[in-house]
Amino acid sequence: MCYKKLLSASLILSSCTLFAQGRLIINNNAFVVIDNSAKVVVSNPATNAVTTLGTGGNIITESEFDQVIWSIGTSTGSYTMPFTSQTTFTKIPFTANITAAGTGAGVVRFSTYPGPTWDNNTYRPSDVTHMWDYYSASFNNSLHVIDRFWIIDALGYGTKPTATFQFSYRDSEHLAVGNTIIESDLGAQRFNSSTNHWGDYLPQGTTNTVANTTSNVPVSPANFFRSWTLSEITFPLAAEVAYFKSSCDGNALVLEWQTVSETNLDHFEIEHLQNGQFAVIGFVQPTGSGSGVENYSFESAVNREGVFQLVEVDNDGNRAVKSSISASCVATDDVIVSYSNGGFIMSFDGAIEAVEDLQIFDAGGRLVYNRDLSISNGANTVVIPDLNLSHGMYMVRLKNGLNTINEKVVAAE
Repeated sequence: MCYKKLLSASLILSSCTLFAQGRLIINNNAFVVIDNSAKVVVSNPATNAVTTLGTGGNIITESEFDQVIWSIGTSTGSYTMPFTSQTTFTKIPFTANITAAGTGAGVVRFSTYPGPTWDNNTYRPSDVTHMWDYYSASFNNSLHVIDRFWIIDALGYGTKPTATFQFSYRDSEHLAVGNTIIESDLGAQRFNSSTNHWGDYLPQGTTNTVANTTSNVPVSPANFFRSWTLSEITFPLAAEVAYFKSSCDGNALVLEWQTVSETNLDHFEIEHLQNGQFAVIGFVQPTGSGSGVENYSFESAVNREGVFQLVEVDNDGNRAVKSSISASCVATDDVIVSYSNGGFIMSFDGAIEAVEDLQIFDAGGRLVYNRDLSISNGANTVVIPDLNLSHGMYMVRLKNGLNTINEKVVAAE
């Protein structure tokens, strides 16, 4: 059922979808109130398909699923949602300036809503799984997050658009009791629903504390996720790490990482998990000016297997874990593989806890099974269930970076 009501200068939509509007024109401060999961669909990709005239206009959503769906497709330009807060009628427009078109007949769903308290974790969007802090992932970081979320959901695209966002907010949304926010440090973050991370896109943009806007937020196709907010990090991160990986050089483990920016960086530390505690096994000094891509490496001939952490230390002595990795350059010996009931059983002794790559190939060299295998220190038994394989010869391969062990086994009743 679609409930529509025209009251004074307000159009209230509740529990309905208003399809195929060529233009949505809001004149002389009129209101469009979208409520109870209603939708307004704007089929025109022109940037003026949603327009305010005269003294302006207002769109109130105030819920995750109250949305304006704009069929932008492959168009570019500046698309503005004239959002207004329901309680105070404060204008908080949002703008997506699409600078490079997406591919396909895509749409963008727009919505925004506030929270009743400082604790964003109690009203986060449905695709957001947490509000943990970046540094330790151990406490609710809502006190450093503005009390509002934005839904900017690009759907139906082969490649999503490239854009620059501008957000608007109310002072009450960062001044609420319980928040500890330096307003000028606010930046936009999106939630990566593929990996359940906020921190792989650190706060972006420039905040104007007078205009209550956060502008020039860069959004690549890979970062055009659904749920956004504004957050402030008390200790800004000194380096952005593009990757942290391992390789083997003879009997030594080589750890490599790349930074794309460095600010206030004093040095890196390499930590190794030993008896349940991380111990520092090396130090690496910064090599560049901090304004471009820098590559680093650390070689360990003693600690060649286990869990390693990359830690940055800034000039003020603040420490932050940038990345962690499970790596091994120690061979696993004496692997015994047998076939039973359609599956494989592997038995071997592990020298230390590690993660290795398990692969199974058929006689034609085709990969039929692949997984990361957690190895324990001591006896290991791994059961691979029925893979529905044809009878014949198979190669079971176990790799840990330095060594590769191949064992042939016949699959037959």
